[in-house]
Amino acid sequence: MSFPKKANTNYRNSGAKVFEAANGLDDFLKTLEKDFFATAKVQCKFNNLENRADLIIDLYLNFGLMDCLRHFNNGDWGGLAFSEESQSNMSSSVEKALEKLNALNSHSLDIMELSLHFRETSIIISRLYEQSIPKQLGLIISSIGEHFVYFTKGLTEMPYEIFVPVFEDTTLDHSQSKIGQCGYLDYWGLYFEDQAQHQVMIYSLKSKKLEKEDLFLFE
Repeated sequence: MSFPKKANTNYRNSGAKVFEAANGLDDFLKTLEKDFFATAKVQCKFNNLENRADLIIDLYLNFGLMDCLRHFNNGDWGGLAFSEESQSNMSSSVEKALEKLNALNSHSLDIMELSLHFRETSIIISRLYEQSIPKQLGLIISSIGEHFVYFTKGLTEMPYEIFVPVFEDTTLDHSQSKIGQCGYLDYWGLYFEDQAQHQVMIYSLKSKKLEKEDLFLFE
């Protein structure tokens, strides 16, 4: 298994270029900042061949993940709680903001990667299919709360990075169509501090157990 890549260097060889702005991008980021009480930074990568831009978004939150989950549980995070309705509301807000952003531009835009940087950990969410991040964001955050006690080893150890999702390496075929069949609620990749090294573990949402990382891919 290869370690997670911090940057997608494929763009350097694919004819894609980095550009600084898109119409309405500031308003889009302000919506995210309001929804998450965060400071947002974005990198836009435009692909001429596909006439599309992929957004790599970092949200910096001045509080911990446990604080975030507590507010969700209390129902005072924008009036949302852990419920199907709250999941839908959060996803709907981001979806509408992205839809508005697309309407203001001649090229299509989508979120390729969204990272939530809390004080003690970062959650890195990767796109599985078109607009999968805005569509599934509420469900992902809700699931993090539901599984928090399990992937923190009974609240004893916090991973410093959480990758959502990772894929089981059972075949040499890692095409986008194959990856698209995977879900956000199958496996997550976790990085734990282990003295001078880092320990990589896989969390299975189905079994609610941590597993060795040998047979998994970080995308």
